[in-house]
Amino acid sequence: MIDLVRSEAVDIEIPRPTPPFWGTQIIRAADLDLEELFWHMDLQALIAGQWQFRKPQEQSREEYDAFLAEKVYPVLETWKQKLRDEEWLDPTLVYGYFPCAAEGNSVHVYDPAVIEQGLTPKTATPVVTWTFPRQKSMRRLCIADFIRPISEDQFDVLPMQAVTMGEVASVKAQELYKGNNYTDYLYFHGMAVQVAEALAEWSHARIRRELGYGELEPDNIRDMLAQRYQGSRYSFGYPACPVVMDQVPQLALLGCDRIGMTIDESEQLYPEQSTTAFAIYHPVAKYFSA
Repeated sequence: MIDLVRSEAVDIEIPRPTPPFWGTQIIRAADLDLEELFWHMDLQALIAGQWQFRKPQEQSREEYDAFLAEKVYPVLETWKQKLRDEEWLDPTLVYGYFPCAAEGNSVHVYDPAVIEQGLTPKTATPVVTWTFPRQKSMRRLCIADFIRPISEDQFDVLPMQAVTMGEVASVKAQELYKGNNYTDYLYFHGMAVQVAEALAEWSHARIRRELGYGELEPDNIRDMLAQRYQGSRYSFGYPACPVVMDQVPQLALLGCDRIGMTIDESEQLYPEQSTTAFAIYHPVAKYFSA
C-alpha cells in the first residue's frame, strides 16, 4: 500500500538501527568532561548573541577579529577557568531510546516495556501521539515522514534527550543580577546558556555514535553546527514541531523530575538553562520550516 501523505523526497526503504538500550539513562556532572562541552560550544552564538559583541558595519573583518583576539577571547578563557574552578554549573543529561511508529502526519511513541512484552505498533497502545505540520509546498516534508510507518508493524526508534545546567546555575545568575554585578551576570548567563546547548550537541553526537553513525561524524565544531552529520535534532517550539507544550509528555517519558526539570503553564522550562529535543537519524532529516 502506497502512503500518499508522505513526502516523495523521503525514502522509506532505509536500514533501521537498533538502539544500545530501550528506556533512559542519566549522566551527571561527575561523569561529564567540561572540556568536551567547551569544544561543542557555539562561540558565534555566545559572543555575538549572548554577549552582544557584534561586528559593526563600518568595521572590517580583520579589525573585528583583532578586537575579538584582544578583548573578547581573554574574557572567554577567564570564564572557562572560573567554571572549572567554581561549582556554578551542574550539567546533567537524561537521554534514551523509545519505540515509535508513524501514521500519516503523526508519530506514536510507546513505553519501552512493549519491546520485552513482544508487542508491535499495531498491538501496543501509544503513551503519546504527536502530530506535526506538513509543508504545503517544496518537498512537503513532515517529521513523521522520517519514521518507519505503522503499516510495516515494526517499531522504529526515537531518541530523546533533556539537558540542564541545574538549579545552581539559576541561583548564581540571580545572585549576580541582584548584587548589581551586571557585567558578570551577562557573561555567566551567556556561558550557562551556551554550555547547555553544548551539552545538547554532545548528547546528540553520543546518540549518533550509539546508533552506528560514528564514521560520519565531523571533526570540527563548524561542521557539527552546520549539521554535517546524519540526521537532525528537533526541539518543540520550532517550525517543524511548533507546539511547545508537547514537551509535557516528553518530560514525563524521560523522567525529567529525576534531574529537577519541569515546565510551567507559561511554557518555560525550569531550571532556566535547560533544553529538550528528540533526534531523527534519517539521512534526509534536517531543519526545515512547515
